[in-house]
Amino acid sequence: AVATTAAMILYSNEMMANAQTTSIPNSLNEIINSDSDKGIVTLLQIRVLSTITSTSASSSPFVLFLAYLTVTISDCIPFVPCQPLAILLASQLGFTKSFVITVCGQLTAGILAFTFARNAADSDGITQVLDSLSPEAVEKFQRFRQLGEVRNKQDQQNVLLALVGLRLAPFFPFSAGNYLLGGATRVPLSLFTIATLFGCIVSNFISTSIGASGAEILWGGNHR
Repeated sequence: AVATTAAMILYSNEMMANAQTTSIPNSLNEIINSDSDKGIVTLLQIRVLSTITSTSASSSPFVLFLAYLTVTISDCIPFVPCQPLAILLASQLGFTKSFVITVCGQLTAGILAFTFARNAADSDGITQVLDSLSPEAVEKFQRFRQLGEVRNKQDQQNVLLALVGLRLAPFFPFSAGNYLLGGATRVPLSLFTIATLFGCIVSNFISTSIGASGAEILWGGNHR
């Protein structure tokens, strides 16, 4: 685990060094031909990490907000994992700042995606996301949908517990799940927010702890 964390942190430094010579797309055609949204998000992540390490004001409100915005945008794209970004942010900003940033960013992205999917009613998009899931994830999601509507307090408790389990399931993608839960279920936004917040706290606590610990092992007390 330590070796893996160290490799990721060192790789992030290499990415940030290369970011100085990375060109930003100048036209719509370049964006379309550069692996679409995922390529743009990757470039954004590199730029933000480069900014954090190349400025003496890495803990300034602007830089911290920029990191929060990057986490939010990244997690709005289905199947773009947020854990590697959380680990890299923790290696540069430390545990406390990166933990707060990643939890708030993921929660914001979840609410935005959930609300968008519920209002858009895009059945084709929901079907496409479902088709991209593993059989195990589809089965667990379909079982969750069978719980039905929330009619009373007991229903709320049952749905909340099932929703927390779904949010913590390692085989159920977090970002894509935001759209599925908003567009293919009748889960109330309040229950979704509570379960998503819990899932964000657990997953990002693990990721940022790994990143901060790895940085401490690599650079000791001299690292920020």
